[in-house]
Amino acid sequence: MIKNILSLSLCVILFFNMNAQKINGIWQFNVTPTLGNRIISYKENVTQQFKDSIKKGDTWRKSISAGIGYNLILSKKKRLIIGLQYQNFGFKRVKENLKFRDTIHPEIGRVNDLSQTGSNYVDFNYRYHYLAIPALLNYQFHANKTKTTTINWLIGGSIAGLLKHDVRAVLRGFSAYGEKVFILKNSNEQAALLNVNLQTGLRLENLIYAKNTWIFVQPMLYAPILTANYGKERHHLFSIGVEIGLAFKIDKDKAKM
Repeated sequence: MIKNILSLSLCVILFFNMNAQKINGIWQFNVTPTLGNRIISYKENVTQQFKDSIKKGDTWRKSISAGIGYNLILSKKKRLIIGLQYQNFGFKRVKENLKFRDTIHPEIGRVNDLSQTGSNYVDFNYRYHYLAIPALLNYQFHANKTKTTTINWLIGGSIAGLLKHDVRAVLRGFSAYGEKVFILKNSNEQAALLNVNLQTGLRLENLIYAKNTWIFVQPMLYAPILTANYGKERHHLFSIGVEIGLAFKIDKDKAKM
């Protein structure tokens, strides 16, 4: 499935690249600092006490995503953005007040050493890495008098294939087997190979060179349609990010030279 998504993405990018002289469009590149969390549901009945414990321990996780895209200009105020994104979604779960012989995680084992001072807890960073194809409609609804700065609204979605899922466990205040960081396979989560996200946000775009190079800042919301896994806990991932990037338009006259 990943090969199919990657092949389709490359075909789309190559099509626009080969037809750059014919198609009126803009290339863009971006990096995206992201905060991720989850809405959780359960495959089996669990106690309210268990739900409250999970809710208390789960919090936002920071990550970095990135992307490349092509803006197909539909009219003076509308564009269709198609591209390729690396999406790094997930959340953080904190396990606190660990005592001697408590189980840290089945893949790590038990607490055998609490000789260090301070509080003892573990940050479990649930990480879902995706390769995605986004398709977004960009609508310009404001521009300054010189039209060098514009504000746009974006709405659309992406289909994403799972590259990798793991959990990065960071031990705070103690160690296990001389280590403080463990990468866990967490296969019991049964990560789904495919996900679909709705995406929407705003885009502030500013012209910086001639009439064909812009910088942009783009706050975005990524909301899932499908669950990210099929384990006992079902994770419906959502993220907020700020895409920061550079966009440029190929000069058709120069491209023909």
